[in-house]
Amino acid sequence: MQRSNDWAVVALLVALTGAPAMAAAAELPPGYRLAQTLATEEGNQLQILEDQRISAQMHKDNWGSGLDEDSFDEPGDLVDNPLLEAQVRLVSAADKVVAQQDLGYPLAEVGKAPLKGLPAPVYFLSIDETAPMGSYSGPATQLLLPAKQQLTPLSYTGADGKPQPLTLAHTGKADWQVATPASGGPDELLQVSSFMDGDGEDDFTTRYQTYRYVDGQWQVASSQKKGYWDMESDFPGREAFP
Repeated sequence: MQRSNDWAVVALLVALTGAPAMAAAAELPPGYRLAQTLATEEGNQLQILEDQRISAQMHKDNWGSGLDEDSFDEPGDLVDNPLLEAQVRLVSAADKVVAQQDLGYPLAEVGKAPLKGLPAPVYFLSIDETAPMGSYSGPATQLLLPAKQQLTPLSYTGADGKPQPLTLAHTGKADWQVATPASGGPDELLQVSSFMDGDGEDDFTTRYQTYRYVDGQWQVASSQKKGYWDMESDFPGREAFP
């Protein structure tokens, strides 16, 4: 019986020695917490990292309203230790960090884009750029294609033929929506924005932009007219966009 037990121990040691080492989880940089993890179609993960002093509830309460010192129990700590800017990173199925980007602001979110008709899954990366005061700042959304471009945001071709970052604004005077063309084809992105265009208080112009995926790239059509639009108004009808 003893001999049988000895062989069992030896077999176990051989199995453990020959087994591949388990991959260690991707470590977090000092001072960060893992705020969000989203699995991609390829089996990788998109992760959002935020300052560990920002709790999940604090993130929720301050999204789109401007995170300031009044949100913290010990605001004096921010003087000597300012908030770390959020990071997005792409982590492989083997828990290896494939790509990582600083985002410039403390709060960020990522989600799968509900866009139909595209050749590969696209993800929305939203960075909260809201300032404590003013109506021209807010969350800015980029498009990510991790299967091909990792964390490099998608671009669109401008009127000059040059690529420009495709960024969608959600502020007091700007908003956007996903739209499905009546004639078929890939979903479009509609952006409306209003800005001062003159010296008078009521001198505003509203711009209407349509982003379309055509021949393997995003393109934009733009029009504008005198008038004011803000978040208190309904989103313009489809006929307002080119």
